[in-house]
Amino acid sequence: MIPAISLLLVAAAPVQDVTLPETVVEAPRSASTQTHSASQRTVIEGEALRATGERSLPRAIARAGGVWMQETNLGGGAPFIRGLTGNQVLLIVDGVRINDSTTRFGPNQSLNTIDPATVERVEVLRGPASVLYGSDAIGGVVLVWTRRATPGSGAGVSGEVGLSYDSAAGGGRLSVGGSFADANWGWLGVGSLEDWGTLRAGGAEDQEFTGYDGHGLFQSLDHRISAGRNLRFTARLTRQNDIPRTDKLVAGFGQTDPKNAIYNFARQQREGYGLTYTDENTGPLADQIQVRLAAHRYREDREKQKTGSDTFTFERDDVETLSLGVDVKKLLGANHLLTWGVDISRDAVDSMRVDTDLITGIATDKDGSFAPGSEYSSGGVFLQDDVLGGLPFDLTAGLRYSWYDFSAQPSAGDVSGSFDALTGSLRAGRDLADGVRLSASLAQGFRAPNLDDLVHDGDFGGGDELANPDLDPEQSLTAEIGLDVTRDKSSWSLALHDTDIQDVIGRVLTNEGDPAVAGDETYLRENTGDVRIWGLEGAWRRQLSDGPWSVSARAAYVLGRQHDDTVDISSGTAPYDGVDWRRVPPLYGSFGLGWQNPATASRLARAGLEMVWADRQDRLHPQDESDPRIDPTGTPGWARLDLDLHGPLMASAGPGGASWSIGVHNILDKNYRIHGSGFDAPGRSLVVSLNLMR
Repeated sequence: MIPAISLLLVAAAPVQDVTLPETVVEAPRSASTQTHSASQRTVIEGEALRATGERSLPRAIARAGGVWMQETNLGGGAPFIRGLTGNQVLLIVDGVRINDSTTRFGPNQSLNTIDPATVERVEVLRGPASVLYGSDAIGGVVLVWTRRATPGSGAGVSGEVGLSYDSAAGGGRLSVGGSFADANWGWLGVGSLEDWGTLRAGGAEDQEFTGYDGHGLFQSLDHRISAGRNLRFTARLTRQNDIPRTDKLVAGFGQTDPKNAIYNFARQQREGYGLTYTDENTGPLADQIQVRLAAHRYREDREKQKTGSDTFTFERDDVETLSLGVDVKKLLGANHLLTWGVDISRDAVDSMRVDTDLITGIATDKDGSFAPGSEYSSGGVFLQDDVLGGLPFDLTAGLRYSWYDFSAQPSAGDVSGSFDALTGSLRAGRDLADGVRLSASLAQGFRAPNLDDLVHDGDFGGGDELANPDLDPEQSLTAEIGLDVTRDKSSWSLALHDTDIQDVIGRVLTNEGDPAVAGDETYLRENTGDVRIWGLEGAWRRQLSDGPWSVSARAAYVLGRQHDDTVDISSGTAPYDGVDWRRVPPLYGSFGLGWQNPATASRLARAGLEMVWADRQDRLHPQDESDPRIDPTGTPGWARLDLDLHGPLMASAGPGGASWSIGVHNILDKNYRIHGSGFDAPGRSLVVSLNLMR
């Protein structure tokens, strides 16, 4: 139905003049196009993220951007975009992929390993973006852009201190930084410390096994080579220590005892180095070229001991990634803006495990969770054309070819394989009237099986899982139609999307374990049929009269179904045919009342009262029902009330100066759980943040 509407949209559109948008972006391929609808793209500035007072970047994005965020533990935070998460949502920092070949199937902690003190802004893209970014961009993309000191900005020398405190999390964050900029050089550096205690849920209920500590370092060095030519070097390190895997250490739904006596991420450490060359004076062959070289490393240490076991296990996964990205833009004539590029990357994974008998003290080396010699290579070329005139509508068309190779040497014998894909997208938009715009898109997505699917044996929230080197790629097709209306004092947007994912990689039960204990099952990775996801999302905002008050609302609803006719030999039935898709968020949204101080010379700049809510979610996949994090009868609905105040520390301070924020979150101390999370949400909390700059 939606593709048919898209064709009608294109056929009926009036002729209009379109000009090239003046948008400054860090990566040419990431520039917004005129065919993007408001529902597809959300931009959150760093100041708005920090003003939330939230303890982590995932929670700040959820609060400021309306993104559903699941947390298995306090050191996690996985975005759900249009019903998908994990390795079906792509994370990118400064144009470089954070998703690597070990990115987990389900919710993960990748976004939490980015220091919020280093973030300039975040962009959330909803819907497939595999043409521009390759594998994993099925549900959407989270783009993070880090801070920088721009040569020629006249900023000179400055220093900063950031402080934040969260009473419910029993801890806070300290960041200290400095920057320098003259005509040709710009340098910015930030160091941070974080320390979080036992989380207090609503009703003064302490959440055991939640606290952790960490630190981060970041620096950005920019050099203006000449007019329009710039070289940037970035280095970042984030380390978080002794993060408990909360859902493994407390008795969840269907359990009388926790699965583990010990389960800690003793270290999750992410470091990255990037060199980016940008040239906007390239001559007749290109208007802009950007080349990105990056080296990235992620290390994860885990300490485990199952309940009742005398064996202590230490595991380490170490992933090193080298990557190259090239973006080129060229305006052909007056009507075609071409963007094309190349991506190449290579992962090498080192994984180890040591089991220690606590009675005898004997330590035994074993293969790690990833097979020895695990390597993964990928590449892709893409082309996108923005048609800027000559048609009775705006049009963006794109095409990408991607290829992937893997190899490993497990004990059962060497394995290797390769995948490739050709993906395309088509977006169109037209103005129905002044301030009224209709858009439609048809886009393919793609996810190549990664090493986590192919050669990784490990555990997850619902039990243990086994690798499968004979998997096929996931391929998706999404149709979407959106309407954006902008008036003098109000705006609203509405989008309807429909996604079909073929050959979805999931888990098939191979061993029930103890039927009386949830989370004791063993699963094998398999292509488990198709998944169909429908959704509706909308946002509205209105200024009240000519005064300082405004009201806003937003909501999103997703319905997913899995269709897999594979028959379980033991039961003679197809257990995953026509069932609800895994971990789908409930209907959720928010209502807000905002106040903007009309007096610029005031220490109180703005205030906001917001009710965030979610409906009951009892549409559960069979594996949701056996997941100790999820109530098998359904996750109850909830609503919480938050109050936030923000302003400059000095009445005369301008944008970017010293500022303060105070919030009281979950004012009514509601006890609730985000669907799929491993612990209850924070109770009533006082959050305070100060940002001092000189």
